[in-house]
Parts: sequence; C-alpha cells; structure tokens
Amino acid sequence: MNTRHHCARRPLTALSVGLVVAMGLTACGSASDRATNASSTAPRIASAPMGTDNAYEGVATEQTPVYWAGTGDQSEYLFREFRTPGATDTADPVAEAVVMMTTLEPLDQDYRSLWTGVESVGTSVSPDGTITVDLPATAFASRLSAENAELALQQLVYTVSAAAVTAGLLDAATAKEVRVLVDGQSEYKAFGSVDINEPIARDASLASPVWLIDPQTGTKSGTPLTVFGRVLPDFASARWEVIPRGEDDPLESGDVTEETGSPTSTAGTEFRIPVDVPAGDYTVRVAGTNEDGQKIEDDHPVTVVED
Repeated sequence: MNTRHHCARRPLTALSVGLVVAMGLTACGSASDRATNASSTAPRIASAPMGTDNAYEGVATEQTPVYWAGTGDQSEYLFREFRTPGATDTADPVAEAVVMMTTLEPLDQDYRSLWTGVESVGTSVSPDGTITVDLPATAFASRLSAENAELALQQLVYTVSAAAVTAGLLDAATAKEVRVLVDGQSEYKAFGSVDINEPIARDASLASPVWLIDPQTGTKSGTPLTVFGRVLPDFASARWEVIPRGEDDPLESGDVTEETGSPTSTAGTEFRIPVDVPAGDYTVRVAGTNEDGQKIEDDHPVTVVED
C-alpha cells in the first residue's frame, strides 16, 4: 500500500513513524512529490458533508476548509468556512488545516472552536482513506463534557478529511477515517472525557441540517448575488432571505422547495438562487424548522458591489 506522508513543523514521533512505516511509507519528499497526480494549477477541491451516506460534493477553491462548532440553538452542529492558507510555514496542507482550526477565530461570530491552539502537527495520509494526525497533549487542554469532546473530535475529523481532498491527497468519494495520536501515543482520553483508541469516521448527523454554504461571512459579491445552501429532509420547511444590514425585513426571500433546488434522497435539497439586489450591505440567512419545532439557521453578513 502506498502512503503519502507529510513533513509538518513537528515530525511524527517514534511510535507514529513505526505505524506509517508498517503501512509502507517511503521517506518524506517535496510538496510536489506528495501531490502526485494532482496538477499544481488545478483548483483545490474541498469536500462538503452532504448527507448521511458519507457522500461529498466538490467545491472548487484555493482556500483551506476549516470546520467549527455552532453556538446557541446550533451548538450541536458543525459548520465550514474556507480560510486563506498561510497560517503555518509547512507545506503539509492537512497539518496546516489543523493549525488553522486550533489557532484561528471563526469569521462567523455564531461559530466556535473547542480546541486549544497548537503550531506543531504531524500527519500522514493513506490512499485507503486513513489519515493519521499526531497532536501534542496541549491541544486537549480544555476539559469538556463527553458530548462536546465528541463534537470537538468530529470537528477535527471533518477538517482533516476535507483538507486531504482539497489537496488532492484523497479522492472525494473515498471513505475516510482519522487515527488520532497524542504525543505519538495511540491511547488517550481526549479532553478528559472520551477515549480515542480507534480510528474515527465522520458522523454525518453532526453536519448542520441547515447550512448557508455561500456567500461566506464578510465576502463581497457582484450582482446577481447567488444564495447557495443545503437543507436536510427533516428541516424541509425552510426559507432563504436577503436582509439589508440594520433592518428587520428581507428585501428578497423565498421558500426552499424541491423546485428551487436539487433534491436527493439522502442529501436533502441543495439550492442556488440568483438574487438581484442593489449594491449595499446585507445579511443572507437560511432558516429551517423540523416537525418538533426546532429551528436552525445560518446567516452571513455580505457586501454586494456594482460589477
């Protein structure tokens, strides 16, 4: 089995090196060596959690996908932002994503991170979908409940698996698991609450069921403004809105229905809606309610400029 191995700022410790050698690792090469079969000029492709069957959608971007936990009524779910690379001096895109996840503040004030910042991460990626991440124990300095500890681990799993796809190290359709090492050790109680002895797969139920994918927080858009979102079946009663900043009533809005989107049996409804609004500052919002009355919403401030 061929395994791609990355030289991050902190090399894998003796135990993890033994692990990856056992899987057939060769010596670490250059960034171009690690991106075999991926053109340096091709757009990076980020994976998005689009259902309960570990399906993915490719999103062309030159940025790094980073996942955050929500707050308030959305505190049990994960949301993604794309961030500009350059947070580290490493050529390892997976390690860089982890450093960004632990050290940066989310652009959206409705998101949060559950990790303590670290600048040293070791990683390796196997073509079968196993991603090994070696973190220092300081990353787990916070003491979290078992529920929040599980969410934090999923934040890591979503981030590194998306980063591996973005960098062309794994195919988007490949099932992915993340093996977490702590200072090179394979057994650890994360955040004082959860044992991490086995590889961890994505838990699709933790991806937000109502998600404004684009425009992102703080971005500028020409006209028309395209509202791109995803709503899972349990939250099928959903609406999108474009609200002038500082006002309560939307300038444009509509229902999310199968007619406005691209429904699938597992992924719910994706929708892309072009909206003609004058130049100005807006809040774009997608909100949905399930049969139990639970309301989930995702909103981003954006600026529309004249083309």
